This record gives sequence, C-alpha cells and structure tokens, in this order.
Amino acid sequence: MKKALIIILSCTATGAFAQSAPAELKSLVQQSFSHFTQIKAMETQQRIAADQTTLAKANRLPEVSGSASYSHVYPVPKVQLPGSDFKFQPVPSENINAGVEARQLLLDFGKSGSQIKKSTAQAGLLGVQTAEAREELAYQVANVYMNIAFLQDNIAVQEANIRLLEETETMVENKLKHGDAIDLDLINTRVKLESYRNKKVDFTNSLQKQIATLEYLTGEHLQDSVHSDFAWAVPPAAGDFEHNAAVRTSLEKEKVAETGIELAKAQYKPSLFLNAGTGFKNGYLPEITTPKFNYYAGVSLSVPIYNGKKLRTQEHIAATEAEIAKLNTQDVKEVLQKEAAQQNADISAGRDRLQTAEVLLEQANKALTLAQSRYRNGVITYLDLQNAQTSLLEAQLSKIQYQYQLSLAGLELMHLSGQEFWKQ
Repeated sequence: MKKALIIILSCTATGAFAQSAPAELKSLVQQSFSHFTQIKAMETQQRIAADQTTLAKANRLPEVSGSASYSHVYPVPKVQLPGSDFKFQPVPSENINAGVEARQLLLDFGKSGSQIKKSTAQAGLLGVQTAEAREELAYQVANVYMNIAFLQDNIAVQEANIRLLEETETMVENKLKHGDAIDLDLINTRVKLESYRNKKVDFTNSLQKQIATLEYLTGEHLQDSVHSDFAWAVPPAAGDFEHNAAVRTSLEKEKVAETGIELAKAQYKPSLFLNAGTGFKNGYLPEITTPKFNYYAGVSLSVPIYNGKKLRTQEHIAATEAEIAKLNTQDVKEVLQKEAAQQNADISAGRDRLQTAEVLLEQANKALTLAQSRYRNGVITYLDLQNAQTSLLEAQLSKIQYQYQLSLAGLELMHLSGQEFWKQ
C-alpha cells in the first residue's frame, strides 16, 4: 500500500493558516481511534459515567420492596383470667408477616439535584478527556508520518551519494589504469562508499521502526514502502488556545470542582420522605393467629443537626479542590504560551536556516560539477573532489533536517491551537 505523505501544514499569502491533510492520513487517524486500546478503554469509561448519572437521577424515584417473614417465639406471655380456666395470650407463638413497602423522596432542597449535576459534570469531563486522548493520538500519527518522510528523504540522499561515489570509483579506476591516480585515492573512495552504505542501513532501520510504530498506532499493516512528498509551510504565531484539548479538559475539571462545592453545601439541608406499606400479618387482637390485611402511610423528615464538623470539612475540601482546578487552568495556559513562543522561535530560526541551506545546496551542486570536470582533466587532486562531494552531502542533509524541524514546529502550533485536521 503506497502512502503519499504530504505534510499537513499550508499557509496563505495573507498569513491565514489552514491545513490540508491527505485522505490517507485522515483514514489512518480514524483507524487509530477505533484500534488503539487506550481510546477503547476511555470510551468504555464514558458508558460507566453515563450509568452513574442515571444512578444519581434514580435517587429521586420511589423505592419499592417486598418482604415475607416467619418466626416461632417461645415462650409467649399468657394471662390467667380470675375465676376462669381461660388463658389470654396477647401475642402468637407463630408469627407471619408479608407485605410491600415504598419510600419516595418528596423534597430535599436541591441535594439530589447537586448530585446529578456533579455526575453530569464528571461524565462531561471524561468525554473531554477522551477527545483529548484522540487528539494526542492523531498528532502522534502525524508525527510518525513526518518521521517516515524525513527518513525517506535521507535515504534518497544517501542513495544519490552512493551512486555519485560509484561513478567516482569508476573514474578513479580509469585514472589509476593510466597512471593518473594512486591506490590510496581508490581505497579512500571505497571506504567512503561503504560508510554511505552503512549510513543508509541505519536510516533504513530507523524507517522500519517508524513504520512498526505506525502499524501499532493504527492496527494497519503497511506492506509496501512509504513515499514522501513534502509541502512545507510557514505557520503564523499561535495565540488562541480556546480550542486546545488540555485547556478544555482543565476547564471541565473546574466545573466538576464547582459542583463539588454545591454538593457539599447541600448536605446541610433536610430531606422529606413519604413512607407507605401494605400486606398481611397476624398478631392482631382478638384473633392473634389469623393474618389480616394492614397498611400504613406517613412522612419522615431528616434534618442534619450535628455531624462532628464532617460536612464543614467536606465543604472546605471541595472549595480547596476548586481553587486548585483554577490554578491548574492558569498553569496550562501559561505553559501553552511558553511552548507557542518556543515553537515560533524555532520557526523563525528554521526559516532563516532553510533559506541559507538552499543557497549552500545550490553552491555545493555547482562546486561538485566543477570539481568533477577539473578532476577528470587533472587540474585538482582527489582530496579536492572528495571535499566537494562531502560538502554536497552535508548541504543536502542540512536542508532536509531544517525542513523537518520547521514542519515539526508548525505541526506543534496546530496542536497547541487545537486544530482537528482529520475532520477537515
């Protein structure tokens, strides 16, 4: 499967920043969402959070339970009536009770509502955390894409220089036959050639590791080589972090902490319940052994009076957690500002380096062409030719490295601003 790796950053002439992700990259990102185990686990936790919210709402629903019991009591009290052989027994020795009981919350002055708000906020937090995990995974896939493209270009440079040295080797062999070169020149050429070949092996090994990482993230097996086609961009400064996943998560944590304060304060409030029940049981005078239909209904009020400062301590803890959540949000924004400044500094330096590298590469190409011609004519030494070849290789690798660094910084700026390239 051939993948055209296009760097997903592009910039218009007016400075507006847009990204254009290839369909292959979007497909792999979506594949990683459905494959990666951590995302699956968080989606499962979301279902649990939804059930917890339903459970909190269920506290407002009536509770109905049925019960049945039998007990044998011995001894039982008996009273001998004066002037008679009759003995009065007020309670039966065989006790039977079967019935249904119900309990309904009538009013709790917002206590259950606070619990529902907290459960809903926790579910929302988990949803945002899941979205943040997806975003992190998407940009991790994009980074691996760029790593693969970077290594592919380095391999292409090594292959081009290997071919160049093979041509030089042939040239030196021909000059050696005519006595215009020495054995040392040929040996040096072959040593350098093997060095380039070993470097290509190193790049190839790193490339295979990156492909394995991409397969791990997406669950898709890449059978063929990956081809790179770079479209480098110069993104503008990032200053808006409203859509950043870390900021959204931190703000959701603030909401959860605020609901914690509300819930803690609600514990001071009373609760009013309706209690009712019906069924059959014995023990009623005068026929204490005969089960009879019965029912009851009433209300009960529970009012907190003294709890050993537990509720006050819980409220203090909740308020402290809310303060920590706000400080964490501030810290996240400050860190993002620092990282954006660093990335912009890297981009500014990278643009200058890349411009210089392009000039040096053009000069190195001209210098090598001139050196090859002069070496064939015997005007310069082999050492001069070797220096020209080395300068060309260094210029080629430098340009690729600067391109790679510039794209990494641009991609990170997209990440900091929370751009979801896989949806566009």
